[in-house]
Amino acid sequence: MPQTSILSFLKVKNRKKAAAYLFKRDIPEIMGPDLERYGPFRKGDLVSEGALPNELWNVLMRRGVVRPYFMEL
Repeated sequence: MPQTSILSFLKVKNRKKAAAYLFKRDIPEIMGPDLERYGPFRKGDLVSEGALPNELWNVLMRRGVVRPYFMEL
């Protein structure tokens, strides 16, 4: 699955802040709970919250792979 571009990230409607996640390290392609493949991701990649299932974001945050990133719109 291709990574979400920053332009699609900025097109979030009716929000004062848009949330994304910043990857703190490289990770290989991973399989989500929906059996879809995601990635690979590189350190510094900024990915919108809707690009991966919430369950996967939770696991990545618990493991210290990503951190939330908020941007004023």
